[in-house]
Amino acid sequence: MTVRFTIFSISFALALSLAACISAPDVVLLDRKTILEEQAAGELLTLANALRESAIVPQAVPYTRGQLEAAGTDLSHDALGRLVQLQQIPLSEIDYLDNLLVGRCIGEARSGLLIETPATCTGPAATVRTSAAVQRVNRSRKQLWRYLQEHNPESSSVQIRDIWRQRHLQALVCGGQVQQDSGEWDIKQCE
Repeated sequence: MTVRFTIFSISFALALSLAACISAPDVVLLDRKTILEEQAAGELLTLANALRESAIVPQAVPYTRGQLEAAGTDLSHDALGRLVQLQQIPLSEIDYLDNLLVGRCIGEARSGLLIETPATCTGPAATVRTSAAVQRVNRSRKQLWRYLQEHNPESSSVQIRDIWRQRHLQALVCGGQVQQDSGEWDIKQCE
């Protein structure tokens, strides 16, 4: 009986020592696809969201002047004629951003960059177009500041940005939303 107990205890000790040396390998599982896999599968969420948003933004029906004249509409003096002429002039990005500044959908931040302010927005804004326009403007401003810093190494980047912002705010559209040094938002008043 002692031999059996000794063999059992030796085999048990051997099993414990082997179990202590063996461990499961670290395994990392990812539940998301890579960007390349998403593109190959056609799962472009940003593009799908942009298309969905552009589909719900109301737009005018693009009638030509000839189609309206053929329908018997006088385009010379009536209000419809003026609206058609205004609709044919595309809204530039600068005008679009000025409208967003006045509508408080974006604001001129203390940092000199534009930021989106959806909490104070008073009008409809296509967020995809707004975000893209704000990013383009901010990128060009940063490039301009970097260029000015390279050509004026005696000035700090903060000084260059502050001087640029002071001059930029002088030309800002009246009624545009501007962040003050205290962090509060204010509306640019024009005389």
